[in-house]
Amino acid sequence: MTDTELDLRLPNDLAELDGLSSRIEAFMEAAGIGPTPAYRLQLAVDEFFNNAVDYGYPDGRAGEIVIEVRREGDKLHLVFSDDGDPFDPFAAPAPDLEGALEERHVGGLGVHLVRTLCDSFAYAREKDRNVKRLTFALAG
Repeated sequence: MTDTELDLRLPNDLAELDGLSSRIEAFMEAAGIGPTPAYRLQLAVDEFFNNAVDYGYPDGRAGEIVIEVRREGDKLHLVFSDDGDPFDPFAAPAPDLEGALEERHVGGLGVHLVRTLCDSFAYAREKDRNVKRLTFALAG
């Protein structure tokens, strides 16, 4: 690992989340990433990790989650992949943000927030893995 890249392989276990957050925070500091893009990336990783663990393995099987972060110039790239059940989080419609709170459908707010905070996002199913690619601007 260098100051500009981070590669992690973790089991699909929520107990990993605190250590994961600490490692990402340490990477951001070493890479000189400012607080706004650091927060955005951390939010995306937390959302995707929680969703993968909570919904990607409904049969309780063991799985692997891979997180790759790269700083390239004024961009921060995240590749988040898991071997859970196929699911494209970006295909879901945006949640209803206008209706009364008690009438709104539960779920979808985290992914919606991630979509609005990153500069680009994409999903693909590759070699039996869900692969999400996001880019965050480091400036402006």
